[in-house]
Amino acid sequence: MTTNRIGFRQFRNKFTDAQEINIVIDSNILVAYYDEIHTSHEIVRNFLREIDAIAQINFYTTVTTKAEFLDYQRRRFLSEGLFDLVDEYNTKIPVSMSVRFAINAVKARRNDRQKREDQKSNKNPDHEFDSRVAYLTDSEIKEVKKAFRARDIDNETGWLKICETFLRSRLIEQESFIDEFCQYLSPHREEQKELFIDRHVNWKKATAISTTSGMSYSDSLILNMLLHTKIDYILTLDYDMIYASAVSAQNKWVVLPDDRIKDFKATLKGVQ
Repeated sequence: MTTNRIGFRQFRNKFTDAQEINIVIDSNILVAYYDEIHTSHEIVRNFLREIDAIAQINFYTTVTTKAEFLDYQRRRFLSEGLFDLVDEYNTKIPVSMSVRFAINAVKARRNDRQKREDQKSNKNPDHEFDSRVAYLTDSEIKEVKKAFRARDIDNETGWLKICETFLRSRLIEQESFIDEFCQYLSPHREEQKELFIDRHVNWKKATAISTTSGMSYSDSLILNMLLHTKIDYILTLDYDMIYASAVSAQNKWVVLPDDRIKDFKATLKGVQ
């Protein structure tokens, strides 16, 4: 093949009714599908609905993907909760002035990032969605957390109550969503043995994948798992995953939005 990248439209048109298709789904696809403010939410949601209507799709993922997805949702729900805390919830959930100051400080930083991102988006409509712009970073959440006492004291709400109020039930719900949506790849599952080329997954190969193209190690774990299976497709929005697949997984197909394919023509020219 001259390239292993295939757009949503071409992928959709490859299959007929009742065909069974196995595909590995990346965490960024799950994030875009379940977060309505994500810039790719509509295109991902529509694509998944369309292919589900024309074929029997089996989505597979890994525990690494699950961890990335749930950690994203953790930051999302805590960010939204903390922002609400200094707005509509300020009379229902009392917090100290130091907590209020800490939240407003990180919220102001987030707002500055959003302004800069809006300027970039106006110049480049294809600019990738960055959750650090929409939500607080992990270090900012920790910064706010340090301003809280752990438990409620007098008229001050503790951090554990904040987690119970804004995070617990929502994160558990998101976990149930993806547990229903995907099957988790494991060479130890007897019902999945036919999916694997080699049921002994060599995790050191993930290091080789990471060092070849410089992709994150968590992503290289996902790609490495794919390479140990007979599954032909991986669905992703991630630039590094698409790039690394062109270099280290040329026998697999990478499914991505149609308008993203052109971004790799010049960059990866001559690789395949």
